[in-house]
Amino acid sequence: MYRRQEDDAKAEKVLRKAIKVAPDNADAHYAPGLSLVRQKKNDKAFKLLQRAADFDTSNAHYVYVYAVALHSTGKKDMAIEILQEANIRFPLDIEILNALIAFHRDAGNEFAM
Repeated sequence: MYRRQEDDAKAEKVLRKAIKVAPDNADAHYAPGLSLVRQKKNDKAFKLLQRAADFDTSNAHYVYVYAVALHSTGKKDMAIEILQEANIRFPLDIEILNALIAFHRDAGNEFAM
C-alpha cells in the first residue's frame, strides 16, 4: 500500500518488521532492500540485498538484483565479480548472462568471460 502511495519510508518501516519476525528469510531482507534502493540509501540496501542472496542461494534473481544495484552506484568491478560467480552457479540464467555481458562491454572488456 505504501509503495503504491510512493511512500517508501513508511514501506521500509513495515518491511523491516518482517526481518524481526523472520530474520533468516530471504524475502524479509529483499523487500526492504529494494525500498532502500528507491530511497537512495545504498549502503543499507546493499547489505539487505546481499543477505537475501546469501539466505536463498537457489534464487538467481536475488544475486542479479544485488549486482545491478552495485553496478548502478559505481561499484562496477564488484558487480562483475558477483555476476561471474553467479554465472557459474546459474549457467542457464539469461538475466545474469545478459547483465554480465553488458557490464563487461560497458567496462571495455569486449573479450572477457
